[in-house]
Amino acid sequence: MGAQIVSIISHSYKMLATTNCPSHLVKGVVQPKAGFQTLAEELKCYIMSFLSCRDILRCASVSKALRQTYMTSSELQYIVELDGQQLLPVPGTQNRSPISKRLKLLRDKAHAWFNIDFHSFKTLTVNSYSEQKYVADGHLYLWDQEEDLATIIPIFPKPSQQTIQRNWSPGTLCSVSNSANLDVFLDPAQNLKAVVYQVDHETLSIDLGTLDCDSDHPRAAGRTLYLSGPPGYDNNRVQTTSAKLRGCGRHIALQRSVEVVVDYGAGIYYENMWQLQIWDWQRSTTSNVSPGQKLLIAMTVDS
Repeated sequence: MGAQIVSIISHSYKMLATTNCPSHLVKGVVQPKAGFQTLAEELKCYIMSFLSCRDILRCASVSKALRQTYMTSSELQYIVELDGQQLLPVPGTQNRSPISKRLKLLRDKAHAWFNIDFHSFKTLTVNSYSEQKYVADGHLYLWDQEEDLATIIPIFPKPSQQTIQRNWSPGTLCSVSNSANLDVFLDPAQNLKAVVYQVDHETLSIDLGTLDCDSDHPRAAGRTLYLSGPPGYDNNRVQTTSAKLRGCGRHIALQRSVEVVVDYGAGIYYENMWQLQIWDWQRSTTSNVSPGQKLLIAMTVDS
């Protein structure tokens, strides 16, 4: 039988089979197709992004070309870095920062512990405050409600960061005289001081100012944020029993527990409830931001 050349094409390989007389002697040569390697770098990165971290590293270890693809792709390295730190990507966050910037931030945070000198320390002497002790943006701030005292000091600020060190004596935290302060929030990153206060036993407000000099904040919509009462209880006496003030970026949130006196027939009864209100303090002085609708959970307690 004369020589025959048969070409067999598979999905990934091309086989050339040569048969000579006698026909049972066959020599096979398998040659890989040049399909995936000829694709554009962007397309290769896109395809590899669907792989797991382990498979991406395997591809980079068996092929010089794929290793080069991996080393030049911030997206593939970001996938591997997330998996290495046992983190999961959160979809739908609308994070428009470049993937290379997110990768650098991820690596910097992971490597930050290696730059800490655990043998270096500094002793700070502060007054004893019993209410609040918080660390925020490289600063420690303390507040005592009973004594109406507050302190903020830098403890481990960044080299390029503005540091603030201040003490507030009784009556100086809030710009409103004769006010009773219920909670304090200090944000050194935004040079922001927020104090929730009441002048009488019913009306609450939030005073905004700068941390460094107590002046009006240049980015605030106004000096005072105004609270609204529990819906449906506008004509009733409302007394706040506790309040917690927190902030994040341009939002400030207040959670408070209230006691409402309700007239019922010949007598009265009390309703205890808690209320959460959120302000976009840079745009409005009223609580126009809330999770869904205004959140109110009420619990009626027999008097």
